[in-house]
Amino acid sequence: MKETKHITEGAALLGIYILLLLMTLFIPFIGLVAFLALVVPFVVYTARNGWKPGVWLIVVAAVLSVVIGSPIALTLSIPASTVGLVMGHLIHKKANRYAILGAATGVYLLNYILAFVVAIVLFNINFVEVMQEMFRESMQTSEAIASWLGQENAKEARAKLEESLGYTSYLLPTMLVFLSFGHAFLSQLVTAFVLKRLKIMVRPFPPFRELVLPKSLLWYYLIVLILSLTAPEEGTTLFMVVLNLSVILMILMTVQGFSFIFYFCHIKKITKVLPITLVILSFLIPSLVYIIRMIGIIDIGFQLRGRIQGKNQGK
Repeated sequence: MKETKHITEGAALLGIYILLLLMTLFIPFIGLVAFLALVVPFVVYTARNGWKPGVWLIVVAAVLSVVIGSPIALTLSIPASTVGLVMGHLIHKKANRYAILGAATGVYLLNYILAFVVAIVLFNINFVEVMQEMFRESMQTSEAIASWLGQENAKEARAKLEESLGYTSYLLPTMLVFLSFGHAFLSQLVTAFVLKRLKIMVRPFPPFRELVLPKSLLWYYLIVLILSLTAPEEGTTLFMVVLNLSVILMILMTVQGFSFIFYFCHIKKITKVLPITLVILSFLIPSLVYIIRMIGIIDIGFQLRGRIQGKNQGK
């Protein structure tokens, strides 16, 4: 009886998955939403039945994707199904939403890396070169328009952009990380919306002010900072590792700084307008970002929240 229920539910969810897949492949604008929702059938099935039945659903979905769509459809099926399996398993275990987001980001990242390697090895397609070529064509168009409008420094501006373009290949790992994070975050929003209507319990995101990154990240940040002072030669593996880790860790420390500011305002009962204004201003004033990053580093290293909370309770 239980197996029959699993099969019936699996067949229904596979039907929904195939519909979403076809919408993704053939309907331009609606297909974008369908693309983000591809994980939903796998999340629902795994959250209700566990990860082992979820694995079988992945296998059947992969076969149907090739039969109904094409081998290209498999490139959509594998990321959606594997991420859906992981998210469903963690929801089944009632994990923290930040943990689910982190796990989904990691699985998406592995899929993107695999797709990148397959594209280079089997199809001789280098996405970095494709992006650089598109960027160069865009720069040529912009230079032509600027010259037509009488701007004399158009060529100098293009030369600077060409110089910065060389860093695109070096920062590919960072771009993949944040692409994976964005995909995971949007997929999780769509999934949570559906699961709540199916009466499947999904824990809400904890308030942003409660976000505290692991203290170990501070040590990684210091190690990378020391390595960067050795000025590794451009183009070497060490240069790429230091550059990418520096960007990622600096962004994480900045996020930690914003989290602390929201926490401080909450404890001191200061209006949310202040931290929100600081977030907006940080996009306009680069020096402000450095200050917020330092606050994040101090918060992790010296546990500022505990000190503030202790003083607040002592009053």
